[in-house]
Amino acid sequence: MNAPEKVSTGVGRALNGVALCYAPLIDRNRKAIGNRLTLLSASTQRRVELGELLADLNHVWPTQGPPTLIAPLNTTIEESLTGWQAPANAVLEIPGAQLEDPVLQNAVRTLFRDGKKLALRGRAKAPLPPALLSCFQYAIVHISEDRRVNPDGTPTAAPAGVQRRLPFVITGVRNVNEVDSAFIRGAAASVGWPLDASVAQAGRTLQTEQAVVLELLRLVRNDAPLSKIEHELKRDPVIAFKLLRLVNSAAFGLTVRITSFRQAVMMLGYKKMARWLSMLLATATKNANAFPLMHASIRRGLFLESLAGEDDSDLRDELFITGAFSLLDRVTGVPFDQLFDRILLPENVVDAILHRQGPHAWYLSLVESIERSDPVRVLETLDTVALPLGECNRALLSALATGDLIDSAL
Repeated sequence: MNAPEKVSTGVGRALNGVALCYAPLIDRNRKAIGNRLTLLSASTQRRVELGELLADLNHVWPTQGPPTLIAPLNTTIEESLTGWQAPANAVLEIPGAQLEDPVLQNAVRTLFRDGKKLALRGRAKAPLPPALLSCFQYAIVHISEDRRVNPDGTPTAAPAGVQRRLPFVITGVRNVNEVDSAFIRGAAASVGWPLDASVAQAGRTLQTEQAVVLELLRLVRNDAPLSKIEHELKRDPVIAFKLLRLVNSAAFGLTVRITSFRQAVMMLGYKKMARWLSMLLATATKNANAFPLMHASIRRGLFLESLAGEDDSDLRDELFITGAFSLLDRVTGVPFDQLFDRILLPENVVDAILHRQGPHAWYLSLVESIERSDPVRVLETLDTVALPLGECNRALLSALATGDLIDSAL
């Protein structure tokens, strides 16, 4: 793959030197209610000021999006922050381990008085004054530091004299049982979701809607006659309704309402129809534990697609499918080999997903490192493929913003 030649002008100088990672905030209903961005300076030559970094982030910030935690990992809270015009949905994390410093305590109070939203990350070395605690909206608690959990992950009584004063968000969970235990203990959300927790099983069958979507996708990719696609649509009124809702949405700007399935397919076109069906397949399940996997699938597809640039539409399509289908075995519960036997996919897509080989495989490694909030691995991967860091950041922020819009349309 050839890396895009230039970085979007919306990404400022500071963001070109910072590795961004992302994880969704998942609530007890398995719904994504926000995001968390971790930021690690990649520069060894120049110290990046946090105020400058956040100001650059403002240029590409999705102000209409859900609440987003900002977690700087190797920068310090400093005076430059006082001039930051914080977006209404931004919540800045403050490391608890550094709060013994009176200067940082005063900075927190100033930020709070200026109307900036704050979260306390990690346990402070000593109990904090109630007035200082009141400056924070949330506590970000790593599971290894939670004193209300047994070594096996089950809840336990709080230590004597310990009272939790802030709503908390758990991080570092490794399996669904740990997530459930955190919710029993009162967690408001989990940072991320254990994507490998659901295992596909040989012999499992697709749910009805999944089977219809997969068959429609097979027909579209094989350029089947309209009559066959129309017949398959009539098998599932819900999918047919979603298609009509899509083509009659404001995005198409039609003056005449489309009521025919055949007209809807013609209006959308086979290529866009295949993309829409790919998104539907990645989100067609009634299993609540798969909701976070569906959320990740769409953002993977959008992110990988964006990395390809605008010039090669075939490469963009392949990368979108690679990302969107990369968790499909866990979403559906059906192994990849059974799924891919039913639909013809590009060889590069199958090689990347099944064998982690071929030209698209490193894309999956990159997005997985981003999801694990592993900026060191992100930097190593980008260095290997000579992809500009700023371009990676631009693609990630674009995918998050677009994903929020798509969620409401599916």
